[in-house]
Amino acid sequence: MSISKSKNLERKLNNISKEATDQLNNVCGTTLWESLGFMIFDQLKDPEKIAKANFYYGQLQIINEIKFFI
Repeated sequence: MSISKSKNLERKLNNISKEATDQLNNVCGTTLWESLGFMIFDQLKDPEKIAKANFYYGQLQIINEIKFFI
């Protein structure tokens, strides 16, 4: 992979990561999920919020795995 493609991929992953982080902060109403992980989702009452939090947390996990391999 060329340097420009690698930097472009890293930029896109960072943008997706920021969006997911912002969404998790919004859904959870706190940044505690960063230290407690998905356990904080058990405190959410709304099933829709739980589903949204799981989706964005999964995105962050995938992004971290991709970054590990590039």
